[in-house]
Amino acid sequence: MSGQGDAGQGDSPMASSSSLVEHADSAQRRERSMIAAQACQTCRSRKSKCDEQRPNCSLCRRLNVDCVYREPLPTKKDKTMVHILDTLTRLENKFDNLSLSAGVSTPDTSGSAPRTSTSLVSVSDRIYRTEGQITAGGGPRFPNDAQPDLKHLTVPHKIILWPSIYIHLINSDIPAASDLQYILQEGTPWLIRQEMAHDKCKLPTNVGLDSYPLNSRAQEVLKVGFRSMTMQRMQEFCDGYFNTFNVLAPILNHDTFMAETMSAVTQQGFTEGDQHSVLALLVLALGQLAIEGVFERPVSMVNGTASGLRGGTIDRPPGLELFNEARRRLGFISTKMTLENVQIHLLLATYYEANGRHLDFWRATTMASMACQVLIKCQSMDWQTNYGDLCKRAYWACVLNEDLYHLDLDLPQSGVQSLEDIVPLPYFHEGQESAVTGTAQPVEERSHFQYHFLAMIALRRLIARIYEVIHEASSPHQSESTEEYCGPPVTVIREMARQLESWRSLLPRPLQWQDSDKLDFPNLDPSGRRPNEALFSPDQGPVPIGHKYNLDVVTAQLRTRFYYARFILCRPFVYKALHFPELMTIEDASCCALAIKSTLFWPVCMAPPKNKKRLVPHLFAWTQNFMTILLILRMTTDNECLKRICREHVDQDELQKAVGLMLEWMRDVRQIDGIADWSWKFIEPLYSAGN
Repeated sequence: MSGQGDAGQGDSPMASSSSLVEHADSAQRRERSMIAAQACQTCRSRKSKCDEQRPNCSLCRRLNVDCVYREPLPTKKDKTMVHILDTLTRLENKFDNLSLSAGVSTPDTSGSAPRTSTSLVSVSDRIYRTEGQITAGGGPRFPNDAQPDLKHLTVPHKIILWPSIYIHLINSDIPAASDLQYILQEGTPWLIRQEMAHDKCKLPTNVGLDSYPLNSRAQEVLKVGFRSMTMQRMQEFCDGYFNTFNVLAPILNHDTFMAETMSAVTQQGFTEGDQHSVLALLVLALGQLAIEGVFERPVSMVNGTASGLRGGTIDRPPGLELFNEARRRLGFISTKMTLENVQIHLLLATYYEANGRHLDFWRATTMASMACQVLIKCQSMDWQTNYGDLCKRAYWACVLNEDLYHLDLDLPQSGVQSLEDIVPLPYFHEGQESAVTGTAQPVEERSHFQYHFLAMIALRRLIARIYEVIHEASSPHQSESTEEYCGPPVTVIREMARQLESWRSLLPRPLQWQDSDKLDFPNLDPSGRRPNEALFSPDQGPVPIGHKYNLDVVTAQLRTRFYYARFILCRPFVYKALHFPELMTIEDASCCALAIKSTLFWPVCMAPPKNKKRLVPHLFAWTQNFMTILLILRMTTDNECLKRICREHVDQDELQKAVGLMLEWMRDVRQIDGIADWSWKFIEPLYSAGN
C-alpha cells in the first residue's frame, strides 16, 4: 500500500509524539514570556524594586549572589498544556507497550482475502491528521459524576453512550433524547423495559381450531381431530416448516418426524398430555406461518412501502390457531426432561420470535436449555446414534439462541454453554437415511444446509471471542472508553481478523463468497455456474419470492453475521476517529473505513429477506445493531474526521442506499419491536434533519 511506503519514510508515531512535545515546550516558553515578570528572591527579601534582567538582575550582580526567580503559578492556558503533555506522555507509554506486545508477527491471511483485510491494523508511522485544531486526549467526555457504567450495556447499546454520539443527540433538541439520561443511569435494562411495555399485548388466546372427538369413552384421555386439518393441508404445512425453519435450525429429523410423530397423530388424533401431539401442532403452526409469511398480503403499508411482515395481522399472525392448540396442551408436559420437550420449547421460541415476541422467545429458549442440560448430564449418551445426533442438534440450537439474546439484550443465560466442550458437533444421520430412502431432498442439497448450521456454530465462537477480548468491560483491552484511553488492541485485532478470514476461506465451496460477490447466489452447482441475476437486491418488485429450502434467508444469515463480526472487530477504530482524531494513523483510517463498509448492504435487510421478515431468525439482533449503526453513519456527515475517512475510502452512493435500507427496516419492525419503536423517535428526526 502506498500509505505504508510513505509511512516508512516519515517519522514514527513515537518520533511524531516527541516533536509534538517539543513544539508544546516552545509554545509554553512563549506563553511565559507574555506573563508579567516577577521580582527575584533577593529583591523580594530586601523589598526593593527588581529590574528583572536575566539571568541576573543588577542588584544580584552588585552583591555577587545567585539570582533566583520564582516560577510563576500556572495560568489556565498553562494547565491545559500540562494536561496535553501528560496525555501525550501516557500515549507514548501505550505505544511502547504495544510495540513490546507486537513482538511476534502474525501470518498473513489467505491470499483470496481482500487486501484491506490482510493489511488490517498494522501500525502506521504517519499521523493521519484532521482539519481543525488538535486536542490531544480531547474529544467529548462525560462529566466526572455522570460516567456510564458500561458493564450494564450490551455492545450495540454502548454506541448510544459514546460521548460524541451522546452529546450530538443531546444537542439535537429531539424530545426523545431526554431518555438518554435513563440509559446513562441504568443501561440496557432500561431498554428492556421498553420491550416489556410493548410486550403487554399478548397473542390472543381466544382463537383455536374446530375439533371433534375421536373416542367416546369418558375414562380415556381425550383425543381429537381438527376439521380444517386435512391430510393434504398437514402435509403442506409440514413441507413448509422443513423447507424453511428446520433448514436454519435443523432440530428435527424429517424422516423420523413424518414416520413417528405425524403418523401417530393422523392415525390416533391429537391427545392431551402427549408430547407428539404438541410437537406436531407446533410444526404445523410454523409451517403455516412459513407459507403465509412469504405469499400472503403485507400486514400494513408504511410510507407507501409494503411491510415485510406478511400474513395475518400484527396481533393475529399466521398459524395462531394451531399455536394456541399447542399451548393449551403444553402445560401437561412442560416439566418433562426429554428430547421432545427440548424440541417443543425451541419450536415455541421460534414462533414467538417470528412474530416479534422477543422476551417470550428468551423464556422459551431458557426452558429448552435447562431441559437440555439435564438431559445431557443425566443420561448416558451415545452420540453416534440418531437420538444422540438429535440431542447434539438441539443443544447447539440452544447455544446459538442464547448467545444472541445475551450479547444483544443482556438477558440472563441458563449456563448451557458450559457443556460445549463435551457435546460434539452434529453428524446429521438424516443425510445417510435420505440417500437410502429417497424421501427428502438430494444429499448434496441437504448437506449444503447442514454445512450452514455447522458454519454458524463456528462463527458464533469467533464472535463470542471478539466480544470477550475487545468489548467486555472486564477486558484489559478497553478501546472504547475515554478514561485511560489506550487505543485499539492492534495485535489482538490483527489475530482475530486473521481467524475471521480463515473461517470464510475454509467454508465448504458451496458456502464460500468474497466481498465482491456477497449479493450473488451461492455456488451450489457442481459445474460452478450461477444465475446471472443477484440473489439480493434493494428491491424485488411486487411479486413475492420463495426460494427453495429458504436459500435466500439461510445465505443472508451466514453472510450478514460475518460482516457483523468484522464490524464489531474494527469498531474501536470508529471510536478512535470520533474521539481521538489527532491520534489517527493512515492504517487506523483504513480500518475505520473497513468497519463502515462492513455495515453496508447487509443481505438480511435486502430483498427477498426483508420482504419475509417472519422467516428471518433473531429479528431482535439485527434491529439492535441497525439502530446503533445508523447513529454511527449519521456521524459521517457531522464529524470532520469520520467524514474525511468516508469521503476518501467509502462509496457515498452505497452509503446512502444502505442507510435507506436500514431506515426502512426500523420503520417496519417498530410495529412489533418495543426498542425499535423507541429508537425511531430519535433516528427518524436525526435523518430528517440531515436531508
